[in-house]
Amino acid sequence: RGGVHCGYVDEHGMISTLPYFKMAADDMARYVETGESSSGCSRIIPNAAITRNYAWATDSFSAEGLCLEVITPFGNIPDPELSSSAEQAFASCPAILLKLSYDNSHGTGIRKAFLGFGIDNKWLPIPQTSHGMTGAISDGSLGFATHDLDASLFIDFTVERALSREHTTPDFLLGATAGIIIDISPGERKEITLAAGFYHAGQVTQGIETTYWYCRYFSDLVDVLDYALRYKDDYLEIAEERNRELREAILSDDQRFLIAHATRSYYGSTQWLNESGKPRWVVNEGEYRMLNTFDLTVDMLFFEMRFNPWTVRNVLEQFVHDYSYYDQVFDPAKPEDLLPGGISFTHDMGVANHFSPRGRSSYECSGLDRACFSYMTCEQLTNWICCAGVYIAGTCDKEFLVRHRGILVDCLRSLQNRDHASPSKRTGLMNLESSRTDGGGEITTYDSLDHSLGQARRNIYLGSKIWAAYLILEDLLAASGEKELAAEARIGAETSANTLAEAFDEKLGFIPAVIENGNESAIIPAIEGLVFPLVIGMEEALDRNGPFGNYLDALKKHLSHILKDGICLYPDGGWKLSSTADNSWMSKICLCQHVARKVFGLGVGKAGEQADAAHVRWEKEGSEFHACSDQFRSYVAKGSLYYPRIVTNILWMDA
Repeated sequence: RGGVHCGYVDEHGMISTLPYFKMAADDMARYVETGESSSGCSRIIPNAAITRNYAWATDSFSAEGLCLEVITPFGNIPDPELSSSAEQAFASCPAILLKLSYDNSHGTGIRKAFLGFGIDNKWLPIPQTSHGMTGAISDGSLGFATHDLDASLFIDFTVERALSREHTTPDFLLGATAGIIIDISPGERKEITLAAGFYHAGQVTQGIETTYWYCRYFSDLVDVLDYALRYKDDYLEIAEERNRELREAILSDDQRFLIAHATRSYYGSTQWLNESGKPRWVVNEGEYRMLNTFDLTVDMLFFEMRFNPWTVRNVLEQFVHDYSYYDQVFDPAKPEDLLPGGISFTHDMGVANHFSPRGRSSYECSGLDRACFSYMTCEQLTNWICCAGVYIAGTCDKEFLVRHRGILVDCLRSLQNRDHASPSKRTGLMNLESSRTDGGGEITTYDSLDHSLGQARRNIYLGSKIWAAYLILEDLLAASGEKELAAEARIGAETSANTLAEAFDEKLGFIPAVIENGNESAIIPAIEGLVFPLVIGMEEALDRNGPFGNYLDALKKHLSHILKDGICLYPDGGWKLSSTADNSWMSKICLCQHVARKVFGLGVGKAGEQADAAHVRWEKEGSEFHACSDQFRSYVAKGSLYYPRIVTNILWMDA
C-alpha cells in the first residue's frame, strides 16, 4: 500500500513493478494464518532501467516495454465574471489523466499490465451501469476509472494477491489496493487512458464558509471521472500545448526542470472556492497551509498574470475587504509616542482551511522584536501596491483602478508615514515600526534569517520594494488624476534610490544589508524590487543613463562583488541569499536571477549554468522526499516543503 503500483506480469508469472510504492505487510495476515508470504515471484524494476520524461504537463516512466504517463493539464482558468458555465466546468474538473501502455512485441505469451493504488481505506467498485466505466472509488472522495472495454478491475489486499488469487471474486472489498489490469497478446502494444479524481461536497472552510467551485458543475465523484474521460482529448491537447511551450522556450534543461517542478507544487496548493456564489481564490502555503500568504502572492503574481489574471484581482480585493487594517507607528527610541500610520494588510488570511478573523492573520503576533512570527506590516503594504501595479499594467483594468483610488491614496500616506511624518526628514526607507508590534520590531518574508534579511527597518531589500512601490503609485495616481499625489510618490522613489545608492560602502564593496549600526552583511535581494518596473515596462526607471542611474550603478557594483564563492555563492555555484545566514529561498533565487540577467547581464553564461545545475540538485537530492521545496540550508531542504512560490521562475519564459 501507500503508493502507486504499476508494472507487468510476464508469461512465466513474474511480476515486475516500478518502485513507486511503500512496502507494507500483507493485510491478509490479520484475517487468517496463511503460513506463507504473498510475495511469490516478483521483482522491483531497478532505477537504472527506468527512463523518466518530466515535462511541463506530463510525467512519464518507461521501462521494459511498460509506460506510465501522468497527465496534469493546465491552461487559462477563466474569469468567473466573464466566462460560461461550460468553460468553468472544464477548468475546474478535479481530475487528472493517466496513460498505461505495454509493448509486448517481443513476448512469447500473453502479458498483463496493471496500475493500482494503495490507500488507508477501502474501495467500492463503480457500478457497471455508471457511464460504462470500469473503476473504483473510496469514501466518495477519491477514485479512478476508464472507459476502455479491455480493462478489468481488481480490489484485494495487495496487487500480488489480486494477480494470483485463488478465489473468483475480482473485487474483494476487504482489500485496500485497487486497480486496473489489461491483457496484451504477443506482438501487440496496448494503451488505455484512465482518469483519477477527487471530490469534496459541502462546506470546506471555517471562519468564512465556502464550498469548492467545481461542486456547481459536478454532482459527485463518478460524474467527475466520467467528464474527465469524455473530454480527455481536449485535456490531452492542452497538456501537449504546455509541453511544447516549455520545450520550445530558449532555456536549459535545468531551467525547464525547475519550472515544471514548481508548477506542480503551485497547483497542488490551490483552491478555487465558492462563497455564496462568489469566487474566492486561495493558494495554500505548502506544508504550512496558511491561506493566501501575501509575501507568496507577490511572487506567484507573475505566473498568475500569465494564466489567470483574475485571481490576482480576487486576492487583492480579499485583502482590501477582509484583511486590511489601519495602525499607528513609533520610533524604536520612543516606543510610547504613537504617530499616524496608515493602511496595511495581514501576512495571511488563516491556516488549514480556517479563515482568521477579519483584519488578522494566523501568523503575526504582537510583542516580538524582529523575530519569527512578528508583524510584516511595511512589507505587506508594498506587496499590495506592487501586485496592483502589475495587475493593472497587465490587464488595463480601469474599473479596478477607479474602485481602489482611495486605497491607493491611503497606501501612499501609509508608506510615507512609515518613513517620517516630516517630508524633509524622509529617507525613502522604513524607519518607524507598526503599533501592532506592541513595542517590538517588524520583520520581512525572510523570517528565519538573521538581521541581514529578517529585520525590516532600514533594510535594503525592503528598500528596493519601497522604491518600486513609489514608482507604481506615481503611475497609478497620475492615471487617477491625482497629479500632486503622483508628484509626492515620485519624490519618494527618488529619495529611496538616493539613500540606497549613497549607502554603497567602497571599503566593503557592497551596500550593507541594513543601513544602521555598522551592519556588514551582503544580500542578493537588494535587487529584488527591480522586478516590478521590469515586468510593468517602466523602461526609464531601469535606464542606466536615466533618473535612477546612480542607484542602478550601485546595485550592479554590489551584485558583481557579492556573487562570489564565500560571500553569496555556495561552493557548488548555487546562490546564497545572505553572506551571514546559511538559509536560501529557491523562489527568491529564481526571481533575483531573472533581475540579474535582464537588468545587469550578470549570472549568465557558465556561472549561470553552474547555478541552475546546483539548484536542480538541491531539489532532486536535497529535497528528495519533499517534492518541490523552497527553503534550503547548505543544499538540504529544511522548511517550506511542497511549496508553491517557486513559480516565480515563470519569469524565465520571457527571457
